[in-house]
Amino acid sequence: MLATELMTVKELWEIAAPGEAASAAGTSGLGRHVAWVTSLRASYPALAEMGQDYMVIARMALMRQLDRRINVSYLLKQLARAQAAALVIDEPLSEADIDLANEVGLPVLVVPDADLAALERALLSALVNREGQYARRESEIRRHLHGLYARAGIDSVLQELATRLDGHAQLSDAEGIGIAETSLPVPALLHMQASAVQESVPISAGGRALGLLTVSMPTPRDNPLDHLYIQEAATVSSIELLQHRARQETQEQLGAALIEALLDPHQDREAVVGRFRRLGYTIAPERRHQVIAVEIGREHGSLAGCTALMRDLQWAAKREGAELAWMEHQDYLVAFCSYGEQISERRIRGWLRQAADAMGRPCCVMGVSRTVEGVESLRGAVYQAMEACDLGRRVDECKSPHYYEDLGLYRLLGGLRDQEEMGCFYNETIGPLAEYDREKGAELVRTLEAFFAENANASSTARSLYVHRNTLNYRLQRIMDITGMDLDDPEARLSLQIGLKIHRLSQGAQRQG
Repeated sequence: MLATELMTVKELWEIAAPGEAASAAGTSGLGRHVAWVTSLRASYPALAEMGQDYMVIARMALMRQLDRRINVSYLLKQLARAQAAALVIDEPLSEADIDLANEVGLPVLVVPDADLAALERALLSALVNREGQYARRESEIRRHLHGLYARAGIDSVLQELATRLDGHAQLSDAEGIGIAETSLPVPALLHMQASAVQESVPISAGGRALGLLTVSMPTPRDNPLDHLYIQEAATVSSIELLQHRARQETQEQLGAALIEALLDPHQDREAVVGRFRRLGYTIAPERRHQVIAVEIGREHGSLAGCTALMRDLQWAAKREGAELAWMEHQDYLVAFCSYGEQISERRIRGWLRQAADAMGRPCCVMGVSRTVEGVESLRGAVYQAMEACDLGRRVDECKSPHYYEDLGLYRLLGGLRDQEEMGCFYNETIGPLAEYDREKGAELVRTLEAFFAENANASSTARSLYVHRNTLNYRLQRIMDITGMDLDDPEARLSLQIGLKIHRLSQGAQRQG
């Protein structure tokens, strides 16, 4: 308990002298307990006040005036013999002194510009009135973290906590979706995951669970001040979680109406921009935008899964310095992502892929628009994202997320897939091959796809299909016989390639049906 246990060197120093210099050597002994604090005498015998578990303060210039033999090395040996807790001096250490302090495990704290008399009084006061000093430090920590939050947001609070604990901090909401976390270099993060000690603090308000603050540390922490930091960070986090929930509720209320207004060409432009602004979403000349549509599948729990995906995207966008607002529209969840020139499209593709992979299930199909600028272009971007989502589901060679600009010819065919002429074109090209495959159990369509995928190289095609070259030649001849098209004719090849893409789209439509 605070009233009966002795403070460690580290704990006492952090309470009484948090702004002073840290230990310069002998850090392995920072866990030693301190029974008393004393200054060495300026008269003989100078070392009479040294005792077991004492923190000793020495004015080195005064000690040398008293006896030229007294130096740091001499004091370290004497203090180690007396089993003292630590040495506090007012001048820098030599390399030899550092080595000796590390060897004997005696902490040396260097305070070159401090008032040693005042420091001694502060250390003694903290030692005698431990609970009062903890209350004072708790108040200071609270003011400090709340000030950080007011100036720079929750990320700065978590970073301060992680720095204090030499670890990693993460804040998640009641559903386990990340809200904020500290950034670590990849090697440090991998090491942290392999050997971390975790402490989790549930956060609630009015009996309602809000989320969880999780701190990962390389080693267990037994310093009560560390726990004060964690608890005060959790208090600040509760404010952030309440605001996050309020933003979500506002977003849900305004979202559907915003998309309807955006897609209505008769709506006033400034009114639409104002609605975006109320959601905390920036539309400005220097900002670029992408729209992300996630199709809500038919599977049980699909809406919850897609909602979790959107929250992951929102968190990733915030971490990257972008903005993301999402809402439900018809059979989709639609997200608007706004970012500056400092963020590359490649970087955004990276975190979209990470978020999609993290879901671990196929129920969330994601489509992504082209990059656009200005509110006028957002209307078309919404349609592009939904179209990419729809086409991506139909074309099984594509893997979510599906990018509108990467769908190539499928974009043109997607707009024609209900037209009678496209059906006729299909029947004149790939239709007879597909019918032959169904009747004979052959693989002519697959063979033709492989042939074009290998740039019409027969040897490569045979290897990719694991068939003999003669078998491939027979299949290619059957394809030309059935379709009446010459595979050496560029126009015929183009027609067959387009027919194959129509075939993919029709197969996707049949699977959905």
